[in-house]
Amino acid sequence: MALHRIGTAPTPRLTETFTLPLPDGGLHSIVVLPDGDTCVVSAENDGTLYLVSLGEGRAIDRLVGHSGPVNSLALADAGRLLLSASDDETIRVWDTRSWRTVFVLAGHSGYVREVAGQGLRAVSGGEDRTVRVWDLSDGTCLAVFDSHVSSVDHVAVSPDGMTAASAGRDNQVLLWDLDGLRLSRELYGTDQFIREMPDLEWLGDTWILCGANETGRGHQEAPTALHFDDSSLYTAAHEIIRWDLSSGSEVARFPRQGYIRTLATFRDFVAAGSMHGARVSRPDGESLATFAVVDGSVVDMAYLPDGQLVTAHEPGSLKLWPALGGDERDSGRHRGSVTDLVVSGDGTLAASVGLTGEVLLWDVGSGTLLATVESHDVPCEPVFMPSGLLVVAERRRLHLVSRNGDQRILAPVDGIVSLAVIDDQSLLVVLYDSAPEVWSLDGSRRPLVGEFGGGGNFHPLIAGRYALVPCLLRKEHSLVGGAPVSVLGVRALQCWDLVSGELVWTLHGRITAELTWGVYGWVVQLADGAIVTTREVGDVTSLAVLDAATGETHQELPLPKGSDLPCVETLDGTLLFVHHDELVSGVWGIDPDEDVLLLRLQLPRSRAIRLVPDRNLLIRLGDREVFAHRLSSGREITAVRLPADGRCLAVAGDGDVVVVGDSDGGMHFFQAQWDKIDQ
Repeated sequence: MALHRIGTAPTPRLTETFTLPLPDGGLHSIVVLPDGDTCVVSAENDGTLYLVSLGEGRAIDRLVGHSGPVNSLALADAGRLLLSASDDETIRVWDTRSWRTVFVLAGHSGYVREVAGQGLRAVSGGEDRTVRVWDLSDGTCLAVFDSHVSSVDHVAVSPDGMTAASAGRDNQVLLWDLDGLRLSRELYGTDQFIREMPDLEWLGDTWILCGANETGRGHQEAPTALHFDDSSLYTAAHEIIRWDLSSGSEVARFPRQGYIRTLATFRDFVAAGSMHGARVSRPDGESLATFAVVDGSVVDMAYLPDGQLVTAHEPGSLKLWPALGGDERDSGRHRGSVTDLVVSGDGTLAASVGLTGEVLLWDVGSGTLLATVESHDVPCEPVFMPSGLLVVAERRRLHLVSRNGDQRILAPVDGIVSLAVIDDQSLLVVLYDSAPEVWSLDGSRRPLVGEFGGGGNFHPLIAGRYALVPCLLRKEHSLVGGAPVSVLGVRALQCWDLVSGELVWTLHGRITAELTWGVYGWVVQLADGAIVTTREVGDVTSLAVLDAATGETHQELPLPKGSDLPCVETLDGTLLFVHHDELVSGVWGIDPDEDVLLLRLQLPRSRAIRLVPDRNLLIRLGDREVFAHRLSSGREITAVRLPADGRCLAVAGDGDVVVVGDSDGGMHFFQAQWDKIDQ
């Protein structure tokens, strides 16, 4: 067999010009002086700052003065002054010509989280819930604003020095008049509040944003970065919003990009740094390019005068990236690693899920991108209706995407965790804390009736008139009766009659306070109508063959420890399933007429394996290659090389097309040439 490439994502994303390791890890902030070569970097240390020459590729000096880690750096007075904000509750002002401390700005009664400057004005925000304005000509505090009700983690100053912005952990963004030293406008505020969880074991002190933003403005989460350009303010959380300063209105919303740590602008470029790298867009949100990293989140960034971008990373390194020309287009790939793949029933369409939440719809035959679904979160894998309509679930709504790329959204609801297709016009929607519901594509909903378990991210199965739903029984459930259970609950399988809408039966695993895995994690229907799933017998995970109508067990066989992948039925009724351990991947077989479990094949440890029994094929995904093997013998038939580490694997059209998603967000489509197989 030969695998021929029929489609792929565009050329790999841009790579760094060079990487410069620094002495201390855990970088916090970076600024670039007007000379375009000298950088100042703060790290997770005792407060030392490093002067770095990009041209020489090394640290050239150190600045000592702070007694605690420096959280933020900024320039003022056209680069003649450096501002450094620290956990020691002070802001130091440095002369960038002599590198001596000019002033120590004291007044905050908690960690100073961020500082920004323009001209001879500076603005700072801290955990004491205040925003402070400073005169850098004499080091005096001009104003203290206390309108925030939680820690002020982010501040920014407009290029003309007239306006400042501040963001608190309570998801409130305020604009300040720096001429009149007064509140100018609440850009947006919410009813959300902060709950402090002190000394939460290894997490340390933790703050949780509680409640939802129901105002229709701003972010669902507290902003993680603020940045001004000449006419706009950019706020970032998991997405970026561009605000018009004259009206205070939202003028653009950039697609979800993961947890954004920092923003920077240069001419018509807007760069956002996150755990996945740096993504560069136009002010309207159109994506141009992605600078991908695999060795640490981007914590801060700055543009050089010539348009090159320098990024600071958590492990303790700087990366320099090439300047963009403006004609780049970063389309046809994910922004981060591909995490899941689903193929339509007829094998003509594929949906891929990215680490940052977006879902891409592809034509399998050509490998071309048909549509992009930008979602805030995708709690379960997408599903295809028989017609080819793609359904993408967020926690609160469903996206319906047609083959031509048209999209619409079904009525909002809270707590969607998994889906199953009933027929071409209806879906089973499993919810986190209420009974499953039957949804029609016209938007109507019908709740099922019975004492439900809490929904989990496990795939339901529609078997004729019955819906089998893996779930969790929490300690309040009548079948548990208040017994001590783990924080997740007790794994269970429930069967619902879709005609009457009533609960038929519930099976559950051991009632124990310990975590249990591999129980009712998957459910498959066999050709004869029987149901196959995993369950626990004592401390042993077993494969159980059940009757869908009654839940009665027909057969039970022990499985290898840790088995959690669905089985595949062959033409003769043999059940095959894949098991991965630390060293190898194996294919096991169970003859339904014999209570015997046999190891059929043993292969090198693989990221994923897909079985195609009708074609006597096994497709295996290695780190950088896709392999095809004989299922009967394990003999390798062919292999193709990938440009990045493989992450997910799917097979379409009875094995005619192999689809691979990689760690760089790329998608790859390969046509299998059956006429070249020796049977």
